[in-house]
Amino acid sequence: MKKIFLIFFLLLSTNAFSSEEQRLNFTVKTFEEAKKNGETIVVTAWNKYCGTCKKQKVVLDQAEKDFKNVLFLYYSHPKMKDVAKYLKIDHRSTILVYKGNEEVSRTIGQVDRSSIYTSIQKGV
Repeated sequence: MKKIFLIFFLLLSTNAFSSEEQRLNFTVKTFEEAKKNGETIVVTAWNKYCGTCKKQKVVLDQAEKDFKNVLFLYYSHPKMKDVAKYLKIDHRSTILVYKGNEEVSRTIGQVDRSSIYTSIQKGV
């Protein structure tokens, strides 16, 4: 019985992590096109083992619903080192906000809903 429970738990855990991995949608092409079009963009450095990232995810999931005209892009830090270097991000749990070509906000480790929303609103 313990083995069945353990296998079930591991399958659920793996499934949760794979759904997060599917969410990683950052590409330079998408990012540059959105900047060129003057869009508001939120870029998040994500790591599935990061507790702060998980707290941010809860806030950002709601923000995606509340800010319909904002493009949310996610990448895995440090797996996607080329993206981190491109964006000059040294830490996971970094949130960048752009309005077109201008970076209007950069926060590290911020989990407070009000602060994250204020950062996003700088680009709206």
